[in-house]
Amino acid sequence: MVTFTQARTLSISGAALPTYSTDGLPVFAPVRLQGSEAIGRLEACRYLVTLRTDDAFAFSPSVTANLDLDKLVGTEVTVSIQLEGNGQFIPGLAGDVGLGNIGAGAREITGLVTAARVTGEDRHSILYELELRPWLYRATLAQDSRIFQDMSVVEITDAVLAKYPYPVDKRLAGAFRGIYPKRDLQRQAFETDWAFLQRLWEEWGIWWWIEHDRGHQRLVLCDTIGGHHPHGAAYETVRYLSPDGKRIDEEHIHALSVTSRLTSGSVTVVDYDYTRPRANLTVTEENPRQTASADGAVYDWGDYSQPLAGAQGAAGQPNDTGQESRHLARVQLEARRCAGLRAHGKGNLRGLTVGRTFALTGYPQQAANREYVVLSATLDIEEVGDRTGASSTYRCEAQFELLPANEPFRLERSVRKPVMSGPEKAIVVGPADAEIWTDVYGRVKVQFGWDRQGKLDEHAGIWLRVVSPWQGMDMGATFLPRIGHEVAVMHYSGDPDLPVIMGSPVNALRQPTLDLPATQAVAVLRGREFQGTASGHVAIDDTQGEIQTQISSDAGNSTLSLGNIRRIVRKKGRADARGKGFDLRTDNWGVVRALMGLFISTDGQTGGAGHAKDAKEAVGRLARARELQESLAGLAQKHGAQQYDMEQSDVAKAIKARNDAIRGGVSTRENEFPELTVPDIVLASAAGTSLTAERSVHVASDEDIAFTSGRHVGLAVGHSLFASVVNGVSLFVHKAGMKLIAASGRVRIEAQADGIDVKAKQVVKIISTADSIHLHAAKEIVLHAGSTEMRISAGGYVVRTAGEHTIHAGSHRTEGPEAAARQFPGMPGADYEQHYVLHDEAGKAMPDVPYRLTRPDGSVVEGRSDMQGRTVSTYSEAVVALHCEADPEGDAQIVNARYWDEESEYALDFAKPRKGDSR
Repeated sequence: MVTFTQARTLSISGAALPTYSTDGLPVFAPVRLQGSEAIGRLEACRYLVTLRTDDAFAFSPSVTANLDLDKLVGTEVTVSIQLEGNGQFIPGLAGDVGLGNIGAGAREITGLVTAARVTGEDRHSILYELELRPWLYRATLAQDSRIFQDMSVVEITDAVLAKYPYPVDKRLAGAFRGIYPKRDLQRQAFETDWAFLQRLWEEWGIWWWIEHDRGHQRLVLCDTIGGHHPHGAAYETVRYLSPDGKRIDEEHIHALSVTSRLTSGSVTVVDYDYTRPRANLTVTEENPRQTASADGAVYDWGDYSQPLAGAQGAAGQPNDTGQESRHLARVQLEARRCAGLRAHGKGNLRGLTVGRTFALTGYPQQAANREYVVLSATLDIEEVGDRTGASSTYRCEAQFELLPANEPFRLERSVRKPVMSGPEKAIVVGPADAEIWTDVYGRVKVQFGWDRQGKLDEHAGIWLRVVSPWQGMDMGATFLPRIGHEVAVMHYSGDPDLPVIMGSPVNALRQPTLDLPATQAVAVLRGREFQGTASGHVAIDDTQGEIQTQISSDAGNSTLSLGNIRRIVRKKGRADARGKGFDLRTDNWGVVRALMGLFISTDGQTGGAGHAKDAKEAVGRLARARELQESLAGLAQKHGAQQYDMEQSDVAKAIKARNDAIRGGVSTRENEFPELTVPDIVLASAAGTSLTAERSVHVASDEDIAFTSGRHVGLAVGHSLFASVVNGVSLFVHKAGMKLIAASGRVRIEAQADGIDVKAKQVVKIISTADSIHLHAAKEIVLHAGSTEMRISAGGYVVRTAGEHTIHAGSHRTEGPEAAARQFPGMPGADYEQHYVLHDEAGKAMPDVPYRLTRPDGSVVEGRSDMQGRTVSTYSEAVVALHCEADPEGDAQIVNARYWDEESEYALDFAKPRKGDSR
């Protein structure tokens, strides 16, 4: 400590400081200034100024003791420290060598009065004390929660400090040349303005200090050592002189220690970017000091990936992750490394200023004589002489911390991000005409409940991912909150800059899907038609004794209900009961499709035991049916109704193949459930199976169709029964005979390309109960009875017998020859076919009317029309003209006819012949 003799060293000024009304002289005189400043440490920037009222005017202490302190608090004052400079004037020396008081002037310390107090009295004077802090202290008194999107640390700084009317000097020329990268999201999470900015500055490697000049204080932001300016002439070079050294006429350092410390040698940071989930974002920066054991490695979370969650969303420009990660790692490394070499000293240095540089000289350690940056300084200066100022003296003591100017510098982290410990409320936002607003990542925009700036539109809020209980590669559950929904937002590791939507709670405007508590037993998952009112749901009804699971869609009223079937309707929930089991219904179309096979069965599995394709009951019934097919086929073959090992045996073989395919092979580890080896449809019933249709039923197969019944097969046909068979028809009855009865109409049996065999072990009866029996043959009729033969042909008839020939007759007459010629109509299968339809004058068909067909060769076919007025069909190998004549006694006027070949159909009209008409 050194004591000087000169005029008053300390003075104070400020617009709010009181003055004497008589001549405007200040009421206060500063008698002591003590405090400190430090780079980037607001809590260390604080001065206390002790003031004494001037009693030269003999004011009563009761007057000066009752000054209004509130008028001082919050105002700026400036304390000036007089500096004599270095050296004394020596006449006759050339240049500046003989100059005195180099650097003389005043040092200013301007601060905000944050506290004012009365501390007592000293004889006739009242003592006051003012606490001075930088204007940045005001930022500790303002707290906010807000979001900054797509802004850099510098832009955020400008936005936060905009409400504080103080100058800011940005000396930013580091890695980004002042153009710092933008962040998708930076949140001030219920932090003071100072805490928010301080942690951003520390994260990005920006430090600050306060400079004082001309009654103002200026915030300086810096990111390189080059941003620190040197002191003025008096302190451009500062000498070290030990306390017992020779006295010199200049301020100097009388105590100094230089310290080297062990620090970390590398920093590794890592981050994760969900837009590039497999990207390796790990970065390591190394720069160990030249000491032993300097290989300490720090591993930390970097927080530098930007997944385009800002205002522009996925359409924004990706950040340079590589450059930014290296910078952030380097900042952490340099913050640790710069603590490795520091100097601490003391001296009578009234003008040593934080943030300035000076050169040290005269220190015994030669390496210590270098340029330094003043990181922090503590000053205690006091007027100790006669308070009248006639022979004033003062004492001064300064302590300081220095950093070599060629070492990197960063602030160590002193402010950490707030930890968000619980969910926050937010509302999903988007354009006014939209119901859902999302992007390729399924993100939605939300506005937090605390957001005072958002307008609940697409410009408010931030893009957030929605956490799902299950999410994977093209799999999982996706539920997107819609605009207006309230959501609960959590934060990864409590980081306010990493929010994520966890769920959507109920509120007064977004009520539960079903009315509660009436439907409290029903758990439901319901959607809603996009820009509509229809919906679908999955419901689990846990009502005691009436449990049900239901999947339903308003589209076509389509529902699958399992268990105790009951309708579940919107809001009301449980409605009318509809049965038990399962019910699959729709007002639209229904399709069941299975590529490997389909098994439908009423063979129960008690309690659901057994595997799904277990078809042993069905296979057993099918096996018995196959056995019956094989048995009856064998009997038919035995009795000559079928060929051996063919026909129905082929059907039985096909049945066996199907049964084997349904049964499957042996269960193995690779094929534990071998049933249904081909895509069959199997319908199995433990009771009966009914098939009904309002219209037609069509059963089709490219191979075999087998019907097997252990008892009867009944066919009841309301109109006609038709069977068209390409090859053969074989009907076999083992017992009880066979009946073919037509209650009306004809019975017609034809063999159009071969013969007809009628065979019976006993009597064969042909009976016409009301008319005659006609036997016609183109060549002959041969009757055999034992050894007797009767042969009837065009040449006559011959009877051969070894027995008697007896004829009983009322009379017997033999006349001359008379032929009974008859032409046969031919058989189907020729190239051309023709038939005729008889109509009366009204155009109605004429059934049962005699007709005559005359061929070109003169042959005649006679008959009667059927119930539709049609004649028999005639056949020929070429196109021929036929003449159709109705019976002269009939009522037909016009006869319509047609014939056709393989390509076309032709119509022919024949006029009814009049009597005497030979046509």
